[in-house]
Amino acid sequence: MMNCTMKILIVIQLMLFHLLVNAQNINGLASQSNETWSFSKELKAKFVNKQSLNYLVISNSEGRIITEHLIPRAKHLANITWASSDQYLTFTENNRNLWLFNIVDKSATLIEHSFQSKKPLNFNAQWSPNGQWMQYLSNNNSRYPAKMYSLKRKRAYLVPVASDVIVDIAWHDSKNELVINTDQSTKEQTEMSLYDIKMTLQSEEQIVQVIPFD
Repeated sequence: MMNCTMKILIVIQLMLFHLLVNAQNINGLASQSNETWSFSKELKAKFVNKQSLNYLVISNSEGRIITEHLIPRAKHLANITWASSDQYLTFTENNRNLWLFNIVDKSATLIEHSFQSKKPLNFNAQWSPNGQWMQYLSNNNSRYPAKMYSLKRKRAYLVPVASDVIVDIAWHDSKNELVINTDQSTKEQTEMSLYDIKMTLQSEEQIVQVIPFD
C-alpha cells in the first residue's frame, strides 16, 4: 500500500515538473511589450519577441494582426509614437536610433542614428497635428541638434535654435506650428527660410512656425 502511494506521489510530482518546464518554454518563445494605440483608437502597435527575433506587430481594435515586421539585430525597442493619420509611427532602438514605419507600405526607414554617442540619446519624437512633420530632439545630449522630418520630402531639417538653450519644445494643438521655450530672451523677431520651410522666431515664447511653400 505504501509503495502504491509513493508511486502516485512521484507521478504527480513529475507531471507538475513537466507543466512548469512547458510554461517556462512558452514564455521564452514569445514575450511582448505594452500596446500603444493610434490616435483613432483603431490600430495598436507593440513589440513581440519570438525565439530571439524581434517584431513590430500592428493589430486592429479587434486584435486581428494587420502587419508583422521583423526588426533584425534589434536591441531595446521602445517609444512607439503614432502620427495622426494612423499610417506612420516612429520607434527607437537601443536609445540611439530613430525609425519610421509606414503601415501601408510595411517598410521601416532609419531616419536618425548615432554611432559616436557614448550615452543614450533618448529621442522625444513628436508629430505635427496634420501628421506630415515629425520633430525630434535628444533628451540626453544638449549638443545634439533639434530636427524636423518631412514625410513629403523624406528628409530631415535642422531647427535653427541651439538645442542647449531649448527648455521645452512641442507642437501647437491645432496648427502646423512649433512652440519652443528657451532659457534666453530676445526682443527682435526673426524670420528665416530653410529650403521650402519658413520659420518665424518671436520674442519670449520663441514660436517657430513651419509653413511649407507651395
